Amino acid sequence: MENQFKSTRHMFLFKGIIMIILALLAFNSPGGVLVAYSLFIGIGFIVTGFIMLYQGLEIRKINSNWGWSVLEGLLDFFLGYILIANPLLTAEVLPFLIGFWAVFYGVLLIINSFSETKNRSMELLSGILMTIIGNVIMFNPVFAGLTLVIWVGVLLMIAGIFNIIVWFNLNKAID
Repeated sequence: MENQFKSTRHMFLFKGIIMIILALLAFNSPGGVLVAYSLFIGIGFIVTGFIMLYQGLEIRKINSNWGWSVLEGLLDFFLGYILIANPLLTAEVLPFLIGFWAVFYGVLLIINSFSETKNRSMELLSGILMTIIGNVIMFNPVFAGLTLVIWVGVLLMIAGIFNIIVWFNLNKAID
């Protein structure tokens, strides 16, 4: 059981680093076009989708909530595919897609915070922030369109930092 945690704990670090890099890319070039962001973010979502699928399947014997990781991985992968497959259409619906992803991920964090013993407050706070920001982006497209780059960067930064904190806590618990 502990070996499975040891083999999958680094997935949180990889996912966190990828999301922080994507956030920095979003902050670094706010004048860029949404089509370029669709491609970069799509690649990031595909990679994190594979990571979450792998992690969910690896922990299925020791964690009864493994299905949520698989579902998150499938959603990330599907969203990444959509972003890459049709970049022009994606640029038009990107605020809604990113908002939907943020709400879904935020709700998963909130639900999971009630079953966790560690990181409970950080997970709950991250989930609430992501859900609020995701709803703002989804249901206020004019506002989101004007500030989408900043909001995407903030969401990715929150998710990335959270995953790195989980990785540090898993290292402390296992080592």
